[in-house]
Amino acid sequence: MDYPCQSLAIPQPPHSLVELQSTMVGGGFVIAPKFIPQVNPEYRIQMWGFFWIKLNLFWAWWWPGFLFLFGFVGRLWCAVCPFMITGEWIRRISLWLFPRKQLSWNTQWLNRWGGWIVFAGFLAIYLWEKLWNLPHHAYLSAWLLLTIASGAIVSSLIYERRLWCRYLCPIGGMNGMFAKLSIIELRSTQQLCGSQCTTFGCYKGSAATTITFADPLPNEGQAIGGCPLYLHPAQLQDNHDCMLCMTCLKGCPNRSAQLNLRFPALDLLDNHKGFWAEVALLLLLLGGVFMHHAEKILGWLGFGFVPVDADDLLLSVPIALALLCIPGVLTYLAHTLARLFDSQQPNYLTVIYAYLPLTLAANLSYYIPAAMTQAGQILPVLARTLGYSGAGLPTLTWSLDVAQFLQGVILLSGMAFSSYILLRITRRSLFNNIPHLLLMLGFTALFFNLMI
Repeated sequence: MDYPCQSLAIPQPPHSLVELQSTMVGGGFVIAPKFIPQVNPEYRIQMWGFFWIKLNLFWAWWWPGFLFLFGFVGRLWCAVCPFMITGEWIRRISLWLFPRKQLSWNTQWLNRWGGWIVFAGFLAIYLWEKLWNLPHHAYLSAWLLLTIASGAIVSSLIYERRLWCRYLCPIGGMNGMFAKLSIIELRSTQQLCGSQCTTFGCYKGSAATTITFADPLPNEGQAIGGCPLYLHPAQLQDNHDCMLCMTCLKGCPNRSAQLNLRFPALDLLDNHKGFWAEVALLLLLLGGVFMHHAEKILGWLGFGFVPVDADDLLLSVPIALALLCIPGVLTYLAHTLARLFDSQQPNYLTVIYAYLPLTLAANLSYYIPAAMTQAGQILPVLARTLGYSGAGLPTLTWSLDVAQFLQGVILLSGMAFSSYILLRITRRSLFNNIPHLLLMLGFTALFFNLMI
């Protein structure tokens, strides 16, 4: 099975500095201004090995860890995202050098189309990742990171606050969707905000406020610039847009904003309001599991000789798109069948969110082998890259059997939790939900065959 970052052998280094430069951009360095055809081979190999380490950090450490944490801390990553932090620092410098009024948000347009822009961006990332094999090409992975960073920086220079994070970032859109499964939430008391707050500083920004109640905490009543995503905690319906930056907690003089521990996926169980762009992203992410195993699926169908890569785009793109569409087609058919036998079933837009835990579980399971068998060997590989033997350096790895066991546990847990959410959302009997339950079971069995 071909997993991300499967081999620890350092791949062939780029032959020209233009590729090396593009890798350095994604690694947090600067672009050299001119193209240089060749660099010293020994230096080139060492530099390529160093950036392969960053490739390992991204695909074997950050990405699976990122997916794992959604259930615990929601989209907290967005609060510390280095791309947006860089954009905010560049904004401050640019406003100091060139004072100006930044543009406000066209909220009506963004609410209508922002989700579809996120979907289109993630679709492009998926096709790029699969057809150009991003997990095994450091300079292409670097260009992906550079593209996301560029979006954050450009939007920070033009618009107020974090428009990119709330409406346009593909990774942020995925974060917001999976954050609905989190066991924590940030909310405030509407009655308290309505009766005692006169400044709405958590939304607009405010100066430091004197705290009048007993035993105030040192971090309460601070001067704040307002929610970076233009949200008011009393109006939050779910975790989709809240990145847990705690700005409202620091500025609230009435202790209305609170960080709460809650039942997982509570957002989906109580009056959840979905929207079609987010559903499209959910189905895309579930379809991505099929696309990542395109070669194996084609082999089952007797088309194992058909390539799915950038060398045959006219054939590969339709195949990849067809695989991405599988969950959408099957879930809609299952729901049509369920409505045929039970007209009281909720609409498709409501029920489809029951597949969210299974979608997260399937995506996390795909990256587990790389995380468990490769990530812990980064110190010896770094030493060999620098010309040392690496002998005696600590490693932390597990066998592939352990990784596959964990994959199985994650997939079964995702299916069980999706089944529970389905029953809670529909408020129908087990029998009336059989089409969706069988489909969830079928997806899980298929993922077992694809991954384990």
